[in-house]
Amino acid sequence: MRLVTAAVVASLGLACGPGCVTPGPAQQAQAVPPPDSAPTSGGAPEPVQVQVPPPGPTPALTDAARDARLWAQRAILGERAALLEDSAGQPFPVIPVAAGTELQAAMMPGAGPGNLDALPGSEGTGPAGTGVAPAINGNALGQFILLQRGADDPLRHFHEALRRLEQGLDEDGKVRVLVYGASHTAADIYPTYLRAYLQKRFGDGGLGFYPLAKPSKYTRPFGCTIDSSRGWKVEHAQRSDARDDGYYGLLGASASASKKRDVTRISFNPPLDRKAEPPAVSRYDLYFLRQPGGGKFQVLFAGKKAFTVDTKAKQPGPGYHSFERPGPPEAIEIRPVGDGEVRLFGVTVENEAKGVVVDTLGIGGTRASNHLKWDEFVWADNYKRRDPDLVILAYGSNESVDDDQPIGVYKNNLREVLARLRRASPDTSCVLVGPGDFPLKRPDNSLGPRPRVADIVAAQRELAQEVGCAFWDTVQFMGGEGSMAYWVAAQPAMAMSDHLHLNRRGYTRMGMALADALMFDFDGGAPTPAPGGDPVLAREAPQPDPTVPPEAVPAEPTRPEPGVPDAPPLAVVPASAP
Repeated sequence: MRLVTAAVVASLGLACGPGCVTPGPAQQAQAVPPPDSAPTSGGAPEPVQVQVPPPGPTPALTDAARDARLWAQRAILGERAALLEDSAGQPFPVIPVAAGTELQAAMMPGAGPGNLDALPGSEGTGPAGTGVAPAINGNALGQFILLQRGADDPLRHFHEALRRLEQGLDEDGKVRVLVYGASHTAADIYPTYLRAYLQKRFGDGGLGFYPLAKPSKYTRPFGCTIDSSRGWKVEHAQRSDARDDGYYGLLGASASASKKRDVTRISFNPPLDRKAEPPAVSRYDLYFLRQPGGGKFQVLFAGKKAFTVDTKAKQPGPGYHSFERPGPPEAIEIRPVGDGEVRLFGVTVENEAKGVVVDTLGIGGTRASNHLKWDEFVWADNYKRRDPDLVILAYGSNESVDDDQPIGVYKNNLREVLARLRRASPDTSCVLVGPGDFPLKRPDNSLGPRPRVADIVAAQRELAQEVGCAFWDTVQFMGGEGSMAYWVAAQPAMAMSDHLHLNRRGYTRMGMALADALMFDFDGGAPTPAPGGDPVLAREAPQPDPTVPPEAVPAEPTRPEPGVPDAPPLAVVPASAP
């Protein structure tokens, strides 16, 4: 039986934290449409009975966790905005909307499901005119779900790093989290929630990694503004006009230019906590390609040249230039000198304080298999330089429309992507985040299930256990197959009318649920009482027996020395077509 959320929200909600009670019979019997008759612009069908499962585990909310949840909500939604939950983890009531709006469940005009980067996706609280179903409280949508894992704890390294940081024992005073994904990630909303939440609890270690030119026009990082002249060429594996050399660096995208008139500028937004003491020192690390014929580029601050970097080398390889500046992050301007191509990957911005750094590494429209088109030597060197304690891979929505690709090919591609991660850093904790519910629009404009989503979720769950990663099921978090229609129809709206992207509030809810899952075992040993309530006891996460023995990870590739014949390329399964 498929389980769907409508007022299921009250019993399944992520909000079921401290002080949560089991829904009464009246709530459990509330009638909502089943997924096969999800509401559309043609009107709502007759209500039917829906079975509501018993409440599952609840987040282990310490005082620090509750404070961080409130802080992170405000950081994204705004100080004066209506939040999703209060300090006790309870959802706020429905937000009234103007009368007379009609429910819109049709796909956004011109929204091709395979071209996620052609949509604004994650801005605001939904497109103007999107209607709502008054029975659905958007604030209560989203279940708390545990990470799925094998017998070993896939987050042990991450949690140990956080404890060392708390105790002042971390060698460089930083715990770094890398979040890879497509448009859901590139919107930088749920990653920003993770950043704000973790930095509130463990300290602000800096802004993280940013590209120096936008991979797409819808790239809008929370922490900065990026402006580039037209002379910069952005390349990544999903673009048909990109070079196939794979020199795309940490993010999987590069920006190149060669003329003096070309300029790119990155300016940094005010910190999330504007009352915090500004950093005494900001530390920058430029990532670029060293290559034969590479040109020089100038780095300027406030229009004044600070220094020049030379990218010329005997053979292609990763290049870096680190420097410090007093005070908070300053706007950086980069201009080629004009003596050859300059190919940039990005810049990291950190500070002298101990804390957490979260890198948002999302490119709209991409697939996990795009990693296989990246030069492994260059990418792995960038990756090791970041020295992450946790890496999150959130792909699958684009792959769900690749109906001509056998699921076995998808699995083999993803297996090799995970092998690359293990080769680069065997001990780093790893989490796969599955695709969300993405219904298929039928000829009669009704919405039905998209079978390949379930296939991808099953493949990710299996491979996560195989390689020792955790898996977080976004479809289950949303409420099951068919739940997207309710996120679109909710009051306030939690998803876009394309039935693919969440909006700002929806991605904030996703960030809350993911952060709670990541910290469940960390906080589970010492839960504290909710305000005016009893302690929230953490429940043991399920421990399924591994069914597939882990495969041996291939040896790490090495770059041939100059003058030595090129080594044969790694054998990989061809990636899916863009």
